[in-house]
Amino acid sequence: MPVSRLQASECSDFNFFQLTYSSGIYSIFCVDAKDFFLNPGSAAQRQYEALRLFYVDGLSADRAALQFGFSPSYFKKLRFEFSKSLGQNRDPFFSEKKRSPQKRFTNDETVSKIIALRKQNHSIQDIKAILSGEGISLSLDTIDKILKTEGFAPLPKRTRKERLEAKIPQKIEAPQSVSLEIMNEHFSTEQGAGPLLFLPLLEKLKIVEAIRAAGFPQTSALSDVQSVLSFLALKLLGVERLSHDSSWNMDRALGFFAGLNVLPKNGTLSTYSYRVMRQANRNLLIELSRIFKDDEREEGEFNLDFKAIPHWGEASVLEKNWSGSRSRGIKSLLSLIVQDPSSGYVAYTDAEIKHRNQNEAVLEFVDFWRQGRGVAPKMLIFDSKFTTYKNLDVLNRSDPQIKFLTLRRRGKKLIDKVAKIPESQWQKVSVERAHGSSQMLRVHDGMCKLRDYHGEVRQVILTEHGRQKPTFLITNDLGLDVRQIVRKYARRWLVEQEINEQIVFFSLNHPSSSIVVKVDFDLCISLLAHNLYRHMSQMLTGFENCTVPTIHRKFLENGATVQIQGSEVTVHLKKKMHLPILFELPWLKEATHLSWMGLNIRFAQGTSS
Repeated sequence: MPVSRLQASECSDFNFFQLTYSSGIYSIFCVDAKDFFLNPGSAAQRQYEALRLFYVDGLSADRAALQFGFSPSYFKKLRFEFSKSLGQNRDPFFSEKKRSPQKRFTNDETVSKIIALRKQNHSIQDIKAILSGEGISLSLDTIDKILKTEGFAPLPKRTRKERLEAKIPQKIEAPQSVSLEIMNEHFSTEQGAGPLLFLPLLEKLKIVEAIRAAGFPQTSALSDVQSVLSFLALKLLGVERLSHDSSWNMDRALGFFAGLNVLPKNGTLSTYSYRVMRQANRNLLIELSRIFKDDEREEGEFNLDFKAIPHWGEASVLEKNWSGSRSRGIKSLLSLIVQDPSSGYVAYTDAEIKHRNQNEAVLEFVDFWRQGRGVAPKMLIFDSKFTTYKNLDVLNRSDPQIKFLTLRRRGKKLIDKVAKIPESQWQKVSVERAHGSSQMLRVHDGMCKLRDYHGEVRQVILTEHGRQKPTFLITNDLGLDVRQIVRKYARRWLVEQEINEQIVFFSLNHPSSSIVVKVDFDLCISLLAHNLYRHMSQMLTGFENCTVPTIHRKFLENGATVQIQGSEVTVHLKKKMHLPILFELPWLKEATHLSWMGLNIRFAQGTSS
């Protein structure tokens, strides 16, 4: 056999020889045996040689540690452990050490899937999403540990083009929505925990009974309650477009909220909404008006406002309505929103208003409130273009107990008269502003006549309020203090801002060109979702006056693991900074029986993974 370098017999007793094979030639290399002791390779040998220098050769601890690359503190600990092991008659270096069994994160099949996906250049977030779609729940940390154990380095940062070119697994079709079959199982959700927190509240407020009493249509596959709760789940979640169903159509938690395996697809939801008639929406609003009331603070006052919900598209046949946010007329659906400023609840909505009947909307609301509560509202607050002076006269003569507060349309002659009012007839009034500040206004209180109105009304003129022209308030309440009149209308300005914030969250202001959901039904479900948020926020210490987007972001935008055992359901919420405050809610402190599902649900604080 051909041998290069030197023959094995030439190596001395103090050397090792190493035999290697390459390109048909065996090579023998001599290795100095002293080097094995002077330059130890393993950690255990380095520890042995350092301790030998210290105990046998008398080298100082610092020098012995330095020679083998140990810190003084580590070498001190090493000497302590060495002395301890000798005292227990154990050999710290040469005894056989038993290896603990390697931790198995999951089964071999799942590990193989993770390895295959990484080889396709998927990140751990991609892998988690793909596995979740197949019903395999693993945390990002677990997937990362599996990849590191298998020897994969962290995935380098990819460009957008590289992410798009990553091989995507075969498309997984969402299952058809069917009634929930109760069985022992558990599943997780990354975004659907928020709506689940409202389930005990639906039971407490008897919302399901209200839906059943409203007379909503049913299908052969879905009941009226399941259909309406499917819409409500997406409203509570803040879904912007039903067409974006790929982000929620396989979420088991959202389906569970509606008593289904998964929520229906966007086409099913859209078709259902067009089967809902105005009468069913009105019936639900009447039921909700009896549910969402605050007996301690209820004043019977309401802010009424029109909102133009835009419709995009050249083929639109809708009427043009004025949009204050855009300062122009746009093709839109004119909707009425009525809010109780004392509680923050939305009391009434109507998205089927046309130009020909918009002036009668205030009279329609009065009839609605009488039907629902059995009494007339105490005061209605709205702007100058909401209705006509003639309808104000009808309202005043039909029931003098109903008070109104609105703006008077101002013209040049009316503004010129303000300059002729003596200074002695003006007074200063302090009005609260946003963030707790206040503003001093110059106010004149008097009487005036209106066209098509029998008798006189009270007129309050405001100046020095940040606007160039004076503001004229008119009301049929002759006994209310002028300061209260100004504050009530000023509070309406703040409420207008809050309504706009809610509309953004519930996506009322951005329907698609085809308006895939019947807007009156959409508005009705938005009212229900808004009032559920308000009811919850009023019981969260320190967050009573927060808007819906804030409550959602701080408390409800969360994931969870849902476990079903028999008739018991436990929802383990992921850790979140404000979670302890959320668990102070009465309905989260104990289990709640969901009568329409026949299940008991309870909530627990889980982990962050």
